[in-house]
Amino acid sequence: MANKNQSFQRLYQQHWAELYAFAYNVMHDKQKAEDIVQDIFVDLWNRFDDLTINHHRGYLFQSVKNQCAKNFGKGALQEVHIEAWTAFLTEIEEPAYEEIKRRLLDEIETTANSVLPAKCLLIFKMRFYESRSYKEISQQLHISESTVENQITKALKLLKNSTRYITDIHLLILVLTQLTIN
Repeated sequence: MANKNQSFQRLYQQHWAELYAFAYNVMHDKQKAEDIVQDIFVDLWNRFDDLTINHHRGYLFQSVKNQCAKNFGKGALQEVHIEAWTAFLTEIEEPAYEEIKRRLLDEIETTANSVLPAKCLLIFKMRFYESRSYKEISQQLHISESTVENQITKALKLLKNSTRYITDIHLLILVLTQLTIN
């Protein structure tokens, strides 16, 4: 029991902060991030004697990814976190997820193309598809950074209010969660 306690405490101390940071970056909610990491460690403790884990850090990060995907699928979306989803999806390297990644990113792009006004769409694409900063966008388009920020806020609001977008996101999250469980 002492060995289990020591091993678990070492893992907890080594990885809690980075797992929390990762969960927070995906979820953008401190309480949800804490709950996810806590649930991961509770599950690890409960199954510690039965698990054979070769790479603890990888196992823990994969567990956090899975829990984040499950949490995105719960309830209505409160905000659209395009940056978080893009980062989250690009970190998934398993071939089984490639089709889901492509479909989700295509759906975001298709919806953006259909609901965003031209200037708003241009700024949205520069920010999320070209990874440009507000400052870079403002300089290139000769507009203020606050205008860029306002256009991004407008884009996210329009996407959030798009019923088709939210429905498809929930469907893709459900598929992602099911593939992760299997």
